[in-house]
Amino acid sequence: MMKRYIIAILGLVVAVIANAQFTEPGFYRVHNVGSDRYICIKGTKYNKTTRPDAFWPCIKMLNDSAQISDPGSIVYIPEMGETSLCAQGVSTYSLTGLWLKVDTATVWEGGKPTYVARTQYNNFPCIFRDYGNGLTAGSKEAPESRWWIEPVNVGSMDTSYLGLVPVNAAVADQGTYWATLCVDFAVLLPLDGDVEGAYTVNEVTLGEDGMYYAEPVKVYGQGEIVPASTPVLIKCKASYASGNKIVPVAPIANNTVMPITNDLLMGNYFSNFINHADLNNYEVTAEYIPEQATEATAEHLALGVNAEGKLGFFPQAEGTYMAANTAWLSTTLMEKEFDGVTAVYLVEPVEPEPQEPEVYIGDVNGDGELNIKDVTMLINYLLVQPNNDETPRNEPAETEDDEVVLTVNVANSDVNGDGQLTIKDVTMLLNMLLSR
Repeated sequence: MMKRYIIAILGLVVAVIANAQFTEPGFYRVHNVGSDRYICIKGTKYNKTTRPDAFWPCIKMLNDSAQISDPGSIVYIPEMGETSLCAQGVSTYSLTGLWLKVDTATVWEGGKPTYVARTQYNNFPCIFRDYGNGLTAGSKEAPESRWWIEPVNVGSMDTSYLGLVPVNAAVADQGTYWATLCVDFAVLLPLDGDVEGAYTVNEVTLGEDGMYYAEPVKVYGQGEIVPASTPVLIKCKASYASGNKIVPVAPIANNTVMPITNDLLMGNYFSNFINHADLNNYEVTAEYIPEQATEATAEHLALGVNAEGKLGFFPQAEGTYMAANTAWLSTTLMEKEFDGVTAVYLVEPVEPEPQEPEVYIGDVNGDGELNIKDVTMLINYLLVQPNNDETPRNEPAETEDDEVVLTVNVANSDVNGDGQLTIKDVTMLLNMLLSR
């Protein structure tokens, strides 16, 4: 008993360790031990000075509640050693010109291995640490210079996910909420989750009331994968991020051509943001505008809720930027007669009713035809398994005889409708063929 207990404990320890370290190229969250914050890549190039602050404009540190809903916190790490953190079609190297040398730290924190990242900046040794201002000079290891590297697309769905915040979270909507998404990695929509599906918009129509409407078209359902770099609408059941879970499942697309289009939807990865800006004063901040950010114009209608509480696509304030990792409706992609549209209301899509399988009485082999082949197959099936009372209707039935597998459509084969497959069904099937 004690031996089994020790083995179980060791297995649990191994599982914890495996879920908190770099094991292979893949998606991770990079979590600082000292500050308890997460790296989020924001994409702004840096005009380097002599100071080791090149990472400030392209990395924003997020607390635990913020990182679960920001795709910039999903970091692709291709390898250990000399490497770069990749996200949103860019990498820390492409933004700063600096490689990061990532090594295992000398100590564990919280029962998990930690890592240290160093670089050379103008021949000056730097250690990547979070004192509230990103990369700082020095070589001494401290909690603020150690990082957990936490896998995203493995392990418990309680932690390994990206959460979506609906635009109408504060509006009573009878359990239906909508968000938009555009990220550079493919995502899985989990089975039986609160994310019901991913949708696109392929047309806008003029209603009898003079208003414009768009009915979303479902393109990916639960259990399916939304490809990378695909702007989509997401239909959810939950009003909060941790309820609307999606999971990164494939390497990054690294699509740096923006904006990205899908039918009438458009999207990109970056927007303007506020970040730390002074090496000596943590309180000094600045607005950064990534070169890939998209300005808000009259042609870009963002998903939102108007003053009347109606859900739709509406213009953003002039002089602002489209939100990062969202999709929006582009009037430039619409038909010419819709030029100048300033509001397009979202119509709840009508989901098709599930259809019962079509029953074609007598079509034993399911080839869509009624002929002597059906009689032969039913006879052969009954010779091998003469009584098939327990086989569910509307499902294939199989039996094996000397490596020959016979599959019959039970619903079609029950010709007399008594719920059993017997010689009576063969007789009635022959009569049906003779009477044609």
